[in-house]
Amino acid sequence: MLAFLKTIPNESPDAISAVIVIILYLLVGFFLLLTGGKWLVDGAVSIAKRLGISTLVIGLTIVAFGTSAPELALNIVAAVDGQTGLAFGNVVGSNIANVGLVIGISALVAPLLVSSRIIKLELPWLMVITGLFVLLTWLPPGVADAPGYGLLDGILLVLGAVAIAIHWYWIGRRESNDTLSSEAVKSEVDDRSGLIERSVPLSCLLLILGLCLLVGGGKLVEIGAIDAARAMGIGEVLIGLTIVAIATTLPEIATCVIAARNGQSDLAIGTVVGSNLFNLVLVMGFTSIVHPVAVPEIGGWWSLGAMLVFTLLLWPLALTKRSVGRFEGLLLLALYIAFIVGSIWIETDRPAGDAVETTTHGIRSDRQVVVDHAGGGWHDRSLHVGRR
Repeated sequence: MLAFLKTIPNESPDAISAVIVIILYLLVGFFLLLTGGKWLVDGAVSIAKRLGISTLVIGLTIVAFGTSAPELALNIVAAVDGQTGLAFGNVVGSNIANVGLVIGISALVAPLLVSSRIIKLELPWLMVITGLFVLLTWLPPGVADAPGYGLLDGILLVLGAVAIAIHWYWIGRRESNDTLSSEAVKSEVDDRSGLIERSVPLSCLLLILGLCLLVGGGKLVEIGAIDAARAMGIGEVLIGLTIVAIATTLPEIATCVIAARNGQSDLAIGTVVGSNLFNLVLVMGFTSIVHPVAVPEIGGWWSLGAMLVFTLLLWPLALTKRSVGRFEGLLLLALYIAFIVGSIWIETDRPAGDAVETTTHGIRSDRQVVVDHAGGGWHDRSLHVGRR
């Protein structure tokens, strides 16, 4: 941020106004995230309580899809603009942040109890899908004869999202017809959350409003963060892996922290697992259908490897005492910080001439940030998007 402020002359009121706008974006965005997260958790738990569906299923489906909406919206826009490095970094970086940042912070707020179903079914599902996601980059036809996700890959990923959604739908339907399960869920919610019992329509309205606030708040934070980063000349892939990934993960952070504080561990973990799955199959699926996404030459394999490590690490952490405690939360946060440092090192270690250009195996997206000292501002100039 100091480097960003140094680019702004003291006599430039326009640039100072732009900084104030960015700060307002961030402040309002964080407020919307906190409010939206509380409403979403209240609505989701109330629906589970009324319909007899476990909070885990609600977290895996409705909440996970809702909190993945910022990633989906951003990636579609990025794909249309040809910013494939940003789109790739957002998906992979968000999945890493969901484990290292979201689970880490939530576990510090309150230890997360892990149900046997998560250990036996949902985490193995996530590990398999993550492994296949990485393997898919090497399968033909690829992107411009290089590893990546093309049209066929995108269609396969979207079909995988449909299959996962059907699987969770049948689980939810089975649970809603199970009287014993329904009573257990109601008792659990009553004992641990202390939420006011609401009607289903009111709970749905609360959930929808919460999702809207989360998406809006995440977008405001994202705009402010990206504007500041581009003014500092940070590369497209690094922006996606770090700033954008963290910004679009803020809905998950708000939701899971509030859920953890309310004793809803299944909702918190289910949101992370479901969000990661949706990011891989749905977000990247639609993104690669709109525009081929190649693995970036700079930082691409490093980030894919880190995503695999973080995902595989979840299982042994969950197996220890069937919970993710504060020590495990600190460990995940430390590893996430190490990933951020490594990503920055890779970015700064590249040739100086590549500072504002991202090339990914034949897919070229050149974006240049111009700091206009004479005019007292900055703007983002798109130079060229296309195949070499």
